[in-house]
Amino acid sequence: MTTQVVTKLKGWITSYGPAIFMIGAVIGTGSVSSLVWAGAEYGMSLLWSLLLSCIFFWILINSVSRLTFASGKTFVALAKEHFGKLGAFYIVVAVVVSQFTSNIGVLGIVSEAFASWLDVDFLGSSIFWSSLIYLLIVVGKYSIFERVLIIFVTVLGTSFIVNMFLAHPTVGSIAQGFIPSVPEGGAMITAAMVGTTLAGSVVVMRSFVVTDKGWTINDLEHANKDAIVTGALIFIVSAVVMACASATLHVRGMHIDKAIDMAYTLVPLMGQFAATLFVVGIIAAGLSSAFPNALVSIWCISDFFGLSRNPRSTHFRLMALPFALAGLIAPLFGGKPVFLQIISLAIQALFLPLLVLFLIILLNKEQIVGKYKNSRFINVMSIITFLFSLFMAYQAFIGFVDLIKKL
Repeated sequence: MTTQVVTKLKGWITSYGPAIFMIGAVIGTGSVSSLVWAGAEYGMSLLWSLLLSCIFFWILINSVSRLTFASGKTFVALAKEHFGKLGAFYIVVAVVVSQFTSNIGVLGIVSEAFASWLDVDFLGSSIFWSSLIYLLIVVGKYSIFERVLIIFVTVLGTSFIVNMFLAHPTVGSIAQGFIPSVPEGGAMITAAMVGTTLAGSVVVMRSFVVTDKGWTINDLEHANKDAIVTGALIFIVSAVVMACASATLHVRGMHIDKAIDMAYTLVPLMGQFAATLFVVGIIAAGLSSAFPNALVSIWCISDFFGLSRNPRSTHFRLMALPFALAGLIAPLFGGKPVFLQIISLAIQALFLPLLVLFLIILLNKEQIVGKYKNSRFINVMSIITFLFSLFMAYQAFIGFVDLIKKL
């Protein structure tokens, strides 16, 4: 009986592999850092933006899956065919810049958390984790990537959920978070939270992931369920992280400079176990996003130039190096990894609107998708998503202007 349950559970998890891949890519140290910062500074008041991001995220990944199945081509290949090399190049640049910048912060935070918690050298820690990420990229294939992410996502999800129950956030504070508002000084962090969930790079990644999974138009119904599971779990885990910070830091008026600070804060409040669990969650979150960041960038470059996406090819391994070495930038040249990470997420918000517009145009061309073109309802929701992405891009711009003024 137990064996049958385990077998069924394994089958269910495997069938939702792309969902696990998306969750791992989205919930990284960037999202954890922005969520902890948001929870500490503003309580649950930005929960509304997280909910909207997850709803719009579901619309986008559901749409790009349908586009990929109906056309038999990836998003980058379609952009190159219908918007020219310049349009496709924009997508590639948007993904590569945002993901490289993200890996500077992601691997910096992981290395800093590991070094601080175990009292070891920051640079040595960075070399270790950067090397691990590089090995994961160059020796694997999609099925292996999927299994690794299942482990990381399970660990990060479990650690944060246990911490939430230990923290006991109030129902009232959670309910208040669904009332839309952007608190004073919260423009950058709001854009960062949206940038990590409603990320153009993740939309592009979805096209590659469903292709490598071997799904076709016959799997469209299951892909739709997979998209719902993805959006729902991202919202739940993200809300849990924010609630932890809100219930432990915000209610006491505490402020943090880095995510690891929350772990230290948890020691006197909830004990060593909770704090250690939080550190494990940060590391798992970082690893679950660092190598998908590199993968989607390499996939985009390879697709644009018509190169193989085989991880064992020489060009693939060479392109993986900068994304792994990005983890050495913070310890070698200075800078706060959390701050760098939040900036990279705001960059994602700036890039998103044009990617959404490309997607809407392609899904309304019958010669590309045939009978699978957007319905009126999906078009309305897609346009709302586009307008929301413009609003968040504006918030990111305002945040950058405020940042420049402070320099």
